[in-house]
Amino acid sequence: MKMEKEIINSFFSFGPQMKQGLIKNFYDFNIVSLEKLMRTKGEDFWQKLGERKALQIFHAAAKKVPAYQDFLKKHGIDHQKIKNIKDFARVPLTSKENYIQKYPLGSRCWNGRLTDTKLIAMSSGTGGQATLWPRGESQEFEAAIIHELIYNFLFEIKKYKTLLVIGFPMGVYISGVATLIPSLLVSLKKYPLTVVSASNNKNEILRIVRQLQREYEQIILAGHPLFIKDVIETGAVEGLTWNQQRLKMMFCSEEFTEKWRQYLMTKAGIKSGAQNIISTYGSSEMLLMAHETPLSIFCRKLMEDEEGFKKGLVGARSVPNFFQYNPLFRYIESAGEELIFTSDSGIPLIRFNLHDNGHIISFTKVKSELEKYRNLNIKSVVNPIWQIPFVALEGRSDYKIAFYAAKIYPEHIKRSLGISPFFPKLTGKFTMRKGYLKNMDEFLEINVELKKGIKPSLALAKLLQKCIVSGLQKYNMEYLFLCNHLDKNLKPKIKLWPYQHELYFKPGLKPRYITEV
Repeated sequence: MKMEKEIINSFFSFGPQMKQGLIKNFYDFNIVSLEKLMRTKGEDFWQKLGERKALQIFHAAAKKVPAYQDFLKKHGIDHQKIKNIKDFARVPLTSKENYIQKYPLGSRCWNGRLTDTKLIAMSSGTGGQATLWPRGESQEFEAAIIHELIYNFLFEIKKYKTLLVIGFPMGVYISGVATLIPSLLVSLKKYPLTVVSASNNKNEILRIVRQLQREYEQIILAGHPLFIKDVIETGAVEGLTWNQQRLKMMFCSEEFTEKWRQYLMTKAGIKSGAQNIISTYGSSEMLLMAHETPLSIFCRKLMEDEEGFKKGLVGARSVPNFFQYNPLFRYIESAGEELIFTSDSGIPLIRFNLHDNGHIISFTKVKSELEKYRNLNIKSVVNPIWQIPFVALEGRSDYKIAFYAAKIYPEHIKRSLGISPFFPKLTGKFTMRKGYLKNMDEFLEINVELKKGIKPSLALAKLLQKCIVSGLQKYNMEYLFLCNHLDKNLKPKIKLWPYQHELYFKPGLKPRYITEV
């Protein structure tokens, strides 16, 4: 009981600096005891802790963050009257539009002091202009805990001498720094883990692996999935034997199908175990919020294979990204079709709307649907099983193209491209834009990157067009309605581009799916 209380109290230190300092707090933290609690405590236990923490962050921000004080005042909210989680649900949502862009950076920090911040990073600007994000010690502490859970209990770094090669962009951008810092902290806890930060330079990563792989029993490649796919495929062509050691991969930011996961495992010589590839859910604002687990991957594959199970779990929706999260780390709510987050950060964010479409699914419901649909005892299927809720992520609600009356999301195109016939020919990267003909009719153009050595052909362009139209009609009811009722040519124009073409697919950049060029 004493250990349990100490573990929980570690997550209730707010502000720019932790009481004993980030490194000491993390080094002293008992990850084994936390993991045991996640296996043995029900999700209600974690949900109540998350609610309690969200309320405490809210009241602390209402007292110590000048911008949030003003925001509450303008919305007529007295924070002292917010006494329970039902009251909290009435607190106005914040967003980039009504909060981040309305108040100066310093005023959004704890005590109005940007200079107390130890690190500032920047978003990649996927949805528009890049934004500066100060980072706090408690935020780094939580990120390190989540990385340690993944590395230790999913990738088993305690058992194997492990080389972690980070292939995210470095510099000021979030993903590289947000992986390097927690990974380095984990390595300092006497795990046999060596970290190399190679940035998203394919040739550097391949050179590092060639020179160092014999010294290690396991390699972890971390990066954007389409980039790591390119690394794996290029290495295989150049004679690199990926299955010489245990190989794991950790991704973020991009959706992929289970068939795509299996393709990559086959290319890398991984014979079994979908959990060898773990995708994470993070953002510039919140860092790491959720991640895949063996159970979430099992459920997602079942959703893709079995329509009945999918309908029971998520309804008539398309198969979402599927993660588990601990409410003690990130408190998440659903508001309509969007996810709402509360987090202590360099900039504390209260009921913040990232404009991510999705919803929360309880562990109880997942367990019940598995037992009902397949009469499965989940303990006999996957390990470990953490009794924490799931988040079903369906993409950005504000990142889309309005094509006539239909909203076209990148996720719809990704699903159409993420099928087996295209794996040997496409990198998976694409951009889309809307244009106008001379008569001012709209057209949708999709630019697709070919793999190295693949030549464009009319047959491939027509096949892509057919699959994308079919996918849009399946996943996008607005597009289907237009096809049935609007007498216009709604088929997208497909343009095939050589590998790493400067216009759309310049190497070293995070994929951007919508462009005006």
